[in-house]
Amino acid sequence: MTTKAADIDVAEVKCTPDELTITWQNSSYSVYSSLWLRDNAPANRDPRTGQRLISLVDLPQEPRLHSAVPWPPGHLTLSWEDGETAVFPRQWLRKYDRSLRLSSRPTRLPWMGQPSANFARCAYPDWVADPSIREDWLYYVGRDGLAFLSDVPIEDAAVLQVAAHIGFVRETNEGRIFDDRSVAAFPVHTDNPFRDPVPGFLLLHCLSNAGRGGESTFVDGMAAAERMRAHDANAFSTLCKTPILYRFQDAGVDLAVERAMLEVDTGEQFRAICYNDSSIAPLPLKGPLLKGYYAAYRQLADLLCDPARAILYRLQPGDLVLFDNTRILHGRTEGDGGSSHLQGCYLEADGLYSSLAVLSRTRSSHHDDGKG
Repeated sequence: MTTKAADIDVAEVKCTPDELTITWQNSSYSVYSSLWLRDNAPANRDPRTGQRLISLVDLPQEPRLHSAVPWPPGHLTLSWEDGETAVFPRQWLRKYDRSLRLSSRPTRLPWMGQPSANFARCAYPDWVADPSIREDWLYYVGRDGLAFLSDVPIEDAAVLQVAAHIGFVRETNEGRIFDDRSVAAFPVHTDNPFRDPVPGFLLLHCLSNAGRGGESTFVDGMAAAERMRAHDANAFSTLCKTPILYRFQDAGVDLAVERAMLEVDTGEQFRAICYNDSSIAPLPLKGPLLKGYYAAYRQLADLLCDPARAILYRLQPGDLVLFDNTRILHGRTEGDGGSSHLQGCYLEADGLYSSLAVLSRTRSSHHDDGKG
């Protein structure tokens, strides 16, 4: 998105020893503390990565600003009473206005069951060839939790070709990819809650799907959790605040981690759901706590099993779906016995959102350069 001139043109600058106040031409204003400015002086940041080059102990405890001059063009030059100076781009200051919440991640929008056609979908050749299509597709993955591709090559490990355009593959004890040839039905769940961290995103690529039935099922765990919070805050709190053990073990591995079934962030916003009946170890609770937990657990289970919350989609050979494993539950209806082969891999969330941010940044720079 191109920055409007009125958003970064300065109408007035006021400087006190403790803080800097900038009034912008659009009449909004920003306030920056002297210590924050000193800490974030461009000379203290790597110009290539933006990484900090100093420690907090390298700074004076209470640096006092002396002056702020709107020069050179597009910048502000600040000086402190101890003789230090720093030149800040106005656009950078506007970007890091502390009144704004910075995030490259799309705002998640909850959904109920609806036609799968309402979710992002495009052909793989177009997705590869056009970065703007890929950026939009990844944006909708972040917003809705899932998106679809068609015409992906029907060949072994093609899922890794798709993953290479998105982020970093999470290797597990199953390797970089896994194969699913089951035709049996299984209930909706999130994958691998016994891993630390839980895999962020899951790619599933259909290589074959003969016969009838065998539809993939997807449910928005975020929407179910928010429904629970709105109608039974105590049950919601129980699942957020009670850690339980998830475990998987065989001859080669013993994976176990304690975590809550529902997680919220420091602002009490939904963060994640870890729901997998088969992976829950015996609950470490007794008496009223156990009774209360089972009641909350069942309430969530009933919501997740409600057919009105699910979308059904029969993956055809060459189809691929990417979804957020910390939000979207997936399952499958029973097939009629025909052969089915899905190949999948896990992706780290930070790699996906990094790719989205870089694509967005590149697109914005093209617009700013007059190329868009």
